[in-house]
Amino acid sequence: MPTRFHPGNAIGLLQGNWRRRSWPVLFCRTVALPLLLGISVHSPAAAQTWNAFNAQFLYGTDFELGPETVKTLTLNWVNGWTYGDNLVFADITRPSAGNTDIYAEWTPRLSLGKLSGADFSAGPVQDVLLAATLEVGEGIGNTLLGGGLDFAVPGFNFFQVNSYLRENPDMSGTTWQLTVAWDASFETGQLHWAFAGFFDWIGSEGNAGTPAYRKRNFLAQPQLLLDVGHLVGWPDRFHAGVEWQYWRNKYGVAGIDESVVQAMIQLTF
Repeated sequence: MPTRFHPGNAIGLLQGNWRRRSWPVLFCRTVALPLLLGISVHSPAAAQTWNAFNAQFLYGTDFELGPETVKTLTLNWVNGWTYGDNLVFADITRPSAGNTDIYAEWTPRLSLGKLSGADFSAGPVQDVLLAATLEVGEGIGNTLLGGGLDFAVPGFNFFQVNSYLRENPDMSGTTWQLTVAWDASFETGQLHWAFAGFFDWIGSEGNAGTPAYRKRNFLAQPQLLLDVGHLVGWPDRFHAGVEWQYWRNKYGVAGIDESVVQAMIQLTF
């Protein structure tokens, strides 16, 4: 059965599969990461400054390393609070034949500027943050810990760069990950558009030459959506368009490159 995700259970995922590790990795898993997650989980509800939730439905064909045709329901929740922000999403995928799968991520971040009262802005950099991510799914329980930068980019609602140490309990050693996420809006005549997405660049994992090895891989999912709701007096609520999924060395398998354009609709609540 797929693993279901809830932030309140996140710290329990740090337990188990304790291979011999270097002291920086042990410190991250036993001290820094639980502290960051715990602060984000137990922050007072009154400290929240904003919340946003949307549901996306995607349909695509010609996927690699799995079912060729897949339908995906993605649930996204993001909030800001006094000292940082949280992102939670869950992908519920239904292939043309086979079982439904659930994969989820939780990314809490703590603002060093808001925590200290200091001004970390410099040029286009708005803030410096501590960042963590939990990746959860069937047979998946990865932990990432690092830092992030928020940028002020003209035309963008936000532009974030997060870098991590990445720990996969099924692979020896620790690797790195760079994640860039953005959201922009623009107009062409009477049409309102949204251009959003992210990319993950992940280092190789495991021991080369063995079955437990994943090659460096790159995943990008940019979206171009029309604000259909704006045309009928319901702005920023209903979008339709496409998402392009490009994955080089999919799942870390050398030579497996994927390029799929998916039809997409999005409802924002």
